[in-house]
Amino acid sequence: MTRNAALHDEAFDTDVIIVGGGMVGGVLARALAVDGWSVEVIEPRRPEESASFDRRLTAVADAGWQYLDTLGLIDAPLAAAVERIREVRVFDRGHFGLSRITARSAGVEALGYVMPNRALGERLEALLAEPPARGGQIRYHRPARYERHDSDADGATVVLRDDDERVVTRRARLVVAADGADSAVREQAEMGISRHEYGQVATVTTAMPARPHGGVAFECFTTGGPLAVLPAAEGRVSLVWVARHAEAERVATLDDEAFARAVDETFGHRLGGFSALTPRGQYPLTLVTANEPVADRLVVLGNAAHALHPVAGQGFNLCLRDIRDLARVLRADRGGAVDPGDPVRLARYRSLRQADYRRTIGLTDGLVRGFSLDLPGLGHLRGAALSVFDGMLPFKNRLVRATRGIA
Repeated sequence: MTRNAALHDEAFDTDVIIVGGGMVGGVLARALAVDGWSVEVIEPRRPEESASFDRRLTAVADAGWQYLDTLGLIDAPLAAAVERIREVRVFDRGHFGLSRITARSAGVEALGYVMPNRALGERLEALLAEPPARGGQIRYHRPARYERHDSDADGATVVLRDDDERVVTRRARLVVAADGADSAVREQAEMGISRHEYGQVATVTTAMPARPHGGVAFECFTTGGPLAVLPAAEGRVSLVWVARHAEAERVATLDDEAFARAVDETFGHRLGGFSALTPRGQYPLTLVTANEPVADRLVVLGNAAHALHPVAGQGFNLCLRDIRDLARVLRADRGGAVDPGDPVRLARYRSLRQADYRRTIGLTDGLVRGFSLDLPGLGHLRGAALSVFDGMLPFKNRLVRATRGIA
């Protein structure tokens, strides 16, 4: 049995409808089901076609990893598929100066975990056959397209179209938009956004380094954008090379051998070169932030609320904190009848998220803008600043706590 009153009213099909069944929507569905809620997920693609569970890898901060574990998502196969980040090294290409952060100095086993997106998707799929102990349940509508929704004082009615083009109507107490940066739900609700085009493109692949990565994650800043080299399982690394449009177009024409050489040169030969590249993908980068994360009977979270630059690997970690805080707010009155779409409850969620949004978006956007400036002498100044920062333990520890997802 669920803890709330929603399922006792025959006018409602479920407690919460989530639009978007990718990494964010899938984890949210699990989190709510663990707490006893009945959840329905609308997803336009079949599991094997999901753009979220593709070949990319995602860096999950240790606090985020622990949260996934509390949801029962970390099983032996998923744990075996990740690589621990034991150290982070940050430097500016072509200039002296280096800042290092280690798991040991932070007092943790790992600063983060580099996880294959597909491994998380497979775990979420497996759990659909294992209903949570508290009586929650998850039902997927897929492939199905969200058409629109209408809210009233008691709930929301969602209209979707299934794979046979039939119109289906579902009613819930709360709708959650987890359908990405180009959210159809957010647009239909006429919720405004702020958008900043970085003029950059991320080229993403994995490769085998000539020398062992040793669990070290590198962030190499260039004037065109950062190059991230993250440790991955089986000795491989994840490469995320951000460049301005013209350079990204040139990079796209390179064969694998030439691309590997270009990455190695930009990276300063720190791992001795790269080989055995997987197929590359390119993704234009835009900062998208919703002006408001809540509306009547609606929560907008994940990339639908904030699509960030990949620098510092904060995007999915910020999404996990959205999920965590929404689940906390909805379970605040444990044991009583709870309306998950209650305006007071949603206002509490909004208030809970604002400081984290300002801090995390400000951090990533500030890093991109600051390290992209190409003024005479500025590179040397940035290098000096990195060296100074490396010795300022209180400030470094504060930054580490922020990037690890700890308030």
